[in-house]
Amino acid sequence: MAMQIRDLRNPAIRAVRSDTTVMFVHTAPTYTPRFVGSAFLAILTIYFAVTTLYQWGSVQLADVQYGATRTFHADAFVGINDNATQPTHFVAMNVNHHIVIMQIPAGDTSKTRIINGPALTGANAANIPVLLNFRDTNNDTRVDMIVTAAGQSYVYMNRVDQFVLKPVEERATLYKP
Repeated sequence: MAMQIRDLRNPAIRAVRSDTTVMFVHTAPTYTPRFVGSAFLAILTIYFAVTTLYQWGSVQLADVQYGATRTFHADAFVGINDNATQPTHFVAMNVNHHIVIMQIPAGDTSKTRIINGPALTGANAANIPVLLNFRDTNNDTRVDMIVTAAGQSYVYMNRVDQFVLKPVEERATLYKP
């Protein structure tokens, strides 16, 4: 005659006893929906934690590269009140979602000009760096200024004494990055 004995502390192990021998049978645990739900919740929590950490790290890296106001500096010979030995210094900033460029010809701060650029839109517009590039885009032998922010480029044409933003319809035909 066989008798079954249940271990109340561990229901996965049960003893089967016959008249002459005692045999222990181990049953595999079953995965309940509660366990599967907990595992899914843990994976989802880890995903959101890693994503948040990555975004925070990206902002910190941009702070180190461009500063908290997202400032970019460049020197270029553009022919507006500069000379062969002193280039014009440009400071491009993202100030309250607006592009602002300071032009300091030949290091002379008394002739500083402020160029107001377009407004930036989007979720993290305050954290977008503004980059400057200088090249002749229309083959008139004057160096033009290309402002890049958030994947868009704005061409400022060199008009001998100042930079003027090129209209949208003409911008597409002049500059290909």
